[in-house]
Amino acid sequence: MTAVLFSLISFQALHAADPISIGVVNVPYLMEHAPQAELASAALKEKFIPQEKKLADALDEINRLSADLDKVTDLTTDKELIRQKERELRTKKRARSRLLQDFREELRFARDTALDDVQRGVFAAIDHIREQNKLDIILQDYLSASQRVNVTPLVLKYLKQTVKRPATDPGETNKQQNKKQP
Repeated sequence: MTAVLFSLISFQALHAADPISIGVVNVPYLMEHAPQAELASAALKEKFIPQEKKLADALDEINRLSADLDKVTDLTTDKELIRQKERELRTKKRARSRLLQDFREELRFARDTALDDVQRGVFAAIDHIREQNKLDIILQDYLSASQRVNVTPLVLKYLKQTVKRPATDPGETNKQQNKKQP
């Protein structure tokens, strides 16, 4: 595939009046260092803090019930009370297990969605830089390239310029909007 592409480019370059311009980009680097990725990660953490706390509370409850069961087992011979405590402990463990499974599925889905959004933004930024620099082709899979054709820093700079940071204080947002209006 690569050989065919370069053959076509070479043939085209020999017979065309305008030379073909090529750029390369390191997409994994951009995905890791884009401010949009950091914002998405922070938003995910914020969104799932209540569920993490709920899971931690459920684990604390299980540990408390387990300790209670150990005490009851040591202090009494009442088989019905022991069975009741064991049943309660099993029920809590099953409920927490279901909560944990649901949490993992929701987190996985939210992470995949956020990653898709960041990836779309990175690809849009790459295309913007391609158009802005009048490049014909951008390659993302390459072995080695000179800095002259590497547009990764330009794309990262563009991503940093276009990042939309969430407002932390609603009052602050209103103040900023009022300053912009004459």
